[in-house]
Amino acid sequence: MELRLAFIGFGNVARAFARMLVEHRSALEKEYGFRCKSTAIATAQHGCITSTAGIDLLEAAACVERGGNLAELPESVHIADALSVINICKADILFETTPLDAVDGEPAITQIRTALERGINVVTANKGPIAFAYNELKTLARDAGPSFRFEGTVMDGAPVFNLVESCLPGLRVLGFSGVLNSTTNLILTGMESGKSFEDSLAEARRRGIAEANADYDIDGWDAAVKAVALANVLMQSDVRPADVARAGIRSVSPADLEAAARSGMAIRLVARGERILDRVTLSVQPESVPLSSAIGCVRGTSNVLVIETDLMGQIALYEDNPGLKQTAYALLSDLCTIHGKMLAKDR
Repeated sequence: MELRLAFIGFGNVARAFARMLVEHRSALEKEYGFRCKSTAIATAQHGCITSTAGIDLLEAAACVERGGNLAELPESVHIADALSVINICKADILFETTPLDAVDGEPAITQIRTALERGINVVTANKGPIAFAYNELKTLARDAGPSFRFEGTVMDGAPVFNLVESCLPGLRVLGFSGVLNSTTNLILTGMESGKSFEDSLAEARRRGIAEANADYDIDGWDAAVKAVALANVLMQSDVRPADVARAGIRSVSPADLEAAARSGMAIRLVARGERILDRVTLSVQPESVPLSSAIGCVRGTSNVLVIETDLMGQIALYEDNPGLKQTAYALLSDLCTIHGKMLAKDR
């Protein structure tokens, strides 16, 4: 089966995914029975194109990285903007990886809605649409028919949503807690080892893990949006980032970290969700937690999520120092899931 792919956003994650597709092309066709043809790419800074002949993803990645315009690529057609690309592209699956907008989740929500209305399957690594419009988009996908997948929105490639959806039938998620933002965790643990706040943030930027606007990380917005995504998907809530009691890490000093360490504690930016009767309450704030705990022991870019359930107690997911490869894998995982569903429909 040939799967036609379109990309809205072609930043670090999308380019890592593109290279993964090329590197594993033969294995994917042999083991899963599909091959991919890229028919459209839309970016904010490097142009928007479609191509009936197919886009060479390695050439596209190189073009973006040298600061060129995608319209330079052979057999490509320049398109005005991303929404126009979605409206005219011939694609089976659209990968939406634009930067987070923590104010209202746009324009990603409109782009995803448009694709679903056209019957295009959508994979996103953008947590904004899950935080601001999950129930609408889920209903639209169900009614229109295409799949809507978003494993990469929380904890990169770790199977958070797939775990609950596929492996934990019949239970209820009562709450969660975790360290969900790699940038702030790298900063805090860097400061624990004597580095400055600024040097640790610069390292996060060098690794490509910081948000395009790093204030979203530092001030707790990224973790808050992820907490909302978890609540909306796993706890059937309908909350928004403004509902989160939020505080970032700007006020945490080296002296605070040293004092915590002397007491066998660690300061981490902790996201929490709790169901109280029919209401879900969410918070993101620096907390002093035991260094030996699941949350306190995570260092560097590592993440951890502890899910509280009614039938299985606590289940913890730990991700060891993830990078771009892990988020790119989430897109591949969702691609394989959608391919499986497309095969099942054809039977």
